[in-house]
Amino acid sequence: MFKEGKKWTTANYNAKDKYQGKQSFEILSLSEAEGKLTANVKLTSYDKKDEEVFEKEVEFICEDGVMQLDMSQYLPEDVLESMKSMQMEIEYEHIQIPKELKVGQNLEEGAVNMTITSPIRMAFKFRMTDRKVEAREDVKVPAGTYNAFKISSVLQIDMMGSTRQFKSVEWIAEDVGAIRSESYDKKGNLTSYTVLTEYLE
Repeated sequence: MFKEGKKWTTANYNAKDKYQGKQSFEILSLSEAEGKLTANVKLTSYDKKDEEVFEKEVEFICEDGVMQLDMSQYLPEDVLESMKSMQMEIEYEHIQIPKELKVGQNLEEGAVNMTITSPIRMAFKFRMTDRKVEAREDVKVPAGTYNAFKISSVLQIDMMGSTRQFKSVEWIAEDVGAIRSESYDKKGNLTSYTVLTEYLE
C-alpha cells in the first residue's frame, strides 16, 4: 500500500449529493526502523469552491501487519474549519486497521484530545468507538470498483460541555485504503459521504 509518490483524492458530498470539498493525499517519503514502516503523507483539504482550507503532514504507520492512521484525519470538516485560526495542543491515538480483516471482527478504538490555548482555553475530545467489520462487498466509486470490507463505528465529539454523536460506515479495500465513508445522525439519517475519486500509484 505504501509507495513514495503515490497520490489519491477523496471528495465530500452532503446527503443531497451536493459537492462539499475534497482532500488530496501524497506520500512524500518512506522510512523503516525496527520493523515499523512509516509513510509521511501530505494532506491538503479544499472547500466546495476548491479553494485550499489547510495543508498538513500526517503519518501512516504499518507495524506487524497492522496499519496505524493519524486519527486527526477523521475529524469532521466543519470542526477543522472552525479551529484553523486557533492555537492548540493535540494528542491522538492511532486508528488501527489490521491487514487481515475478517467479517465479525471487532477493532480497537481511537481518539483525539485537543486543548485550544488561544484565544480561549478549552478542551475538546473526539472518540471513535464500537468499530466492527460488518461485511465484505463490491463497492463502486468514481475511482473504480473495489472489493472492500464494510466497517461501522460510533463517533463522539465532546466540546464546551456539549456532546455530538453520530454513526460512521467506511469501506476499506486491501492495498488501497478507504474508498467510501458515510456519516449518519443519531436518528440514522445520512448526513454526508466521501468517495475515492482518483488513485494513482
